Amino acid sequence: PKADPNAPPAYKGHDLPRLRGVMSPNNLRDEDLRHLGQDWHANLIRWQMTRNWGVAGTDQDLDEYGKWMDAKLDEAAQALDTCRKYGLKLVLDVHSPPGGRTTDNTIRMALETRYADAFVALWEKIATRFKGHPALWGYDLVNEPVQNTPPPDGVDDYLAVQVRAAKAIRRIDPTTPIIIEVDQWDSAAAYADFDPVDVTNVVYQVHMYVPGEFTHQGVGSNKTGIVYPGKINGVEWDKDKLRSVLQPVRDFQLAYNVHIYAGEFSAIRWAPGDSAVQYLRDVTDLFEEYGWDWSYHAYREWDGWSLEHSADPEDHQPTKEPGERLKLMLGLFAKNKQPLPANP
Repeated sequence: PKADPNAPPAYKGHDLPRLRGVMSPNNLRDEDLRHLGQDWHANLIRWQMTRNWGVAGTDQDLDEYGKWMDAKLDEAAQALDTCRKYGLKLVLDVHSPPGGRTTDNTIRMALETRYADAFVALWEKIATRFKGHPALWGYDLVNEPVQNTPPPDGVDDYLAVQVRAAKAIRRIDPTTPIIIEVDQWDSAAAYADFDPVDVTNVVYQVHMYVPGEFTHQGVGSNKTGIVYPGKINGVEWDKDKLRSVLQPVRDFQLAYNVHIYAGEFSAIRWAPGDSAVQYLRDVTDLFEEYGWDWSYHAYREWDGWSLEHSADPEDHQPTKEPGERLKLMLGLFAKNKQPLPANP
């Protein structure tokens, strides 16, 4: 499909030319957000509320999960106020939903109603607490949903439970953007047979780590030494190939006149030569061409994704001078208009 020149602008929930930023650090520090907003001139942070991945099964204990989430919401409240001070918009991301995931990565709230009910109640709490905050851009309902196991009869699937939560939010907060993610880790491919949801003021998100053999080389058991652009598993990967991967999202955007947010993308810092910067340049070129907002994964979280570290996997200290990956991002952030003056 092609864009309809007579269509009104797609709803995006902000009045800025573009939101360009990062995923959040592991901890809230004023200095990190000051540096991000004032020194880097980013204007967006996707604030991930993430459980300790090493504590198996804890997301299934709803009392324990609720106590953990209450503390994360207190932190998010501080983060919103700090973002306002430094000219950043914030997306609230429920990175770890109630119930966690099964062994095949299906989110349990798409299999068991008690976790779905807890999810809806959580978003009612969030919307009640944070609606109207000037630094808030959107409610990112659930990070990277997966539905590898079909839901039992009478149980909402991964999308229906998001719609249920979205409608509960709308009864409390009619205006803040609601950000929907799609199946299979919020993949571009899942947009090929996806229809818009029947909720007002929605933005659609996609994550981009394709090809994973390149972006995640050296992570876990993945082999290293994979170059981009180049042949990976017998397929030639370059910007045109990346365009084809993102095409289902672009088609969805044009067909339904909706706004797209690339919530996560990255390339591991030790990719050979200048591979990582070439990949990041090609991906962000496409985001820019298509008018998508975006956030790089990640900022001061794990140094494997860090823009402030070198390509040496054994060097865990930030470099004194910006490397090529950081220079690329700083050049893009320099185009930003920030939503609020620093220190209002």
